[in-house]
Amino acid sequence: MSKRQVTSNETGYFWQKKAVPTRAEGLERLSSFAVTGLKSYSDQRNYDYGPSDRSNISLLSPWVRHRLISEQEIIEKLLNIHSHRDAEKYIQQVVWRTYFKGWLEQHPSVWDSYQKGIWSGLNEVSHDKNKTRLYEKAITGQTGIDCFDSWTVDLMEHSYLHNHARLWFASIWVFTLKLPWELGANFFMRHLLDGDPASNTLSWRWVSGLHTKGKNYLATSSNIKKFTLGRFKMDALLDEVASPLNELTEHPFQSLTSLENLPNDDFLLLVTKEDCNSVDLAKDLPVSALGLMLSEKSEVFENSPAVFEFSHGAVVDGVERISSAGEVLICEDWLEPLIDLARSNNVTNIVTAYTPIGPVNSKLQSIKPLLKNAGIELSFSRKQYDQTFWPHATKGFFAFKKSTNNLIKELAVN
Repeated sequence: MSKRQVTSNETGYFWQKKAVPTRAEGLERLSSFAVTGLKSYSDQRNYDYGPSDRSNISLLSPWVRHRLISEQEIIEKLLNIHSHRDAEKYIQQVVWRTYFKGWLEQHPSVWDSYQKGIWSGLNEVSHDKNKTRLYEKAITGQTGIDCFDSWTVDLMEHSYLHNHARLWFASIWVFTLKLPWELGANFFMRHLLDGDPASNTLSWRWVSGLHTKGKNYLATSSNIKKFTLGRFKMDALLDEVASPLNELTEHPFQSLTSLENLPNDDFLLLVTKEDCNSVDLAKDLPVSALGLMLSEKSEVFENSPAVFEFSHGAVVDGVERISSAGEVLICEDWLEPLIDLARSNNVTNIVTAYTPIGPVNSKLQSIKPLLKNAGIELSFSRKQYDQTFWPHATKGFFAFKKSTNNLIKELAVN
């Protein structure tokens, strides 16, 4: 079996350090990766060496997911140090996230279908004893498939999986175990620090053959063996010839929603886990800042304690960098706290960074008309990066990449 050779230039990496959910930590990790980690990523990014060695990847995704650091900041940082050619492989990974976010925004029915699929999937496994047992084995790492069970344990213990392992895991879940894909996607959302509604949902759909219709991703024993350096026993038979899934539902294209102009008067700034660096909004000095979180068990995902702790810490950091008097509340009712704080500060406007499709967006959209009835306007501000790139995410990824190549290169000189 091949041995992983750890080189001296990897000693500065953060792959053994506890994930601290602050912007300062994210920037420090980004700087370290940009200076010393890019070469290792470019050469070895497809290898999963296991949770004890993540030195060939950046591990920046939890900070990007909460926008403690942004996609634009990452691209600009890399292109200020490296040529586009040297940075291209990592930038492409960042652009995948941008593509998925923009695509889901313009196909919102996919999110609604996924949420319904979770409940129909639970109903399906609960009415079939064999599937009930298999589902329980899958989420506890007892299927007998060595690599899959190991990744299950890694996910629950470390709240992270290598991107390649995520694809293998999803493929085995869907095509070998034949469990509903929505339940696998939900399992990821419960346990991943970087669990993102768009990236996670669409990645699972892509593996299943639903995103790029008729083209699924099949995990093979030879591929797993090669890119894990033979760490696992590959004696269990994987379904390596399965046909892609299909669905009857069509998901029509919808143009990006237009946003209202931001208020000129004093406003209250709302921070959510979707964007914990509202620096563009805070420059106008809000009268106060409030962070709002749903409890870990309130969402259909039932976030693990580790995921909830990271998200909560990110929101706390986002509020504290804006207002020393700000606070973060964990509650199901977001309406009353917003009304109370707005009225106590004598403002009629609340501003928040745009919340992409997902649970937080659904929450805010449901209370927006109720705030209006109380005489308070809730306004969203969409980042220029998103405003520029998302409209191009209408077809497949490679069409998106081609149409945005020049925009990406321009970030290096802005």
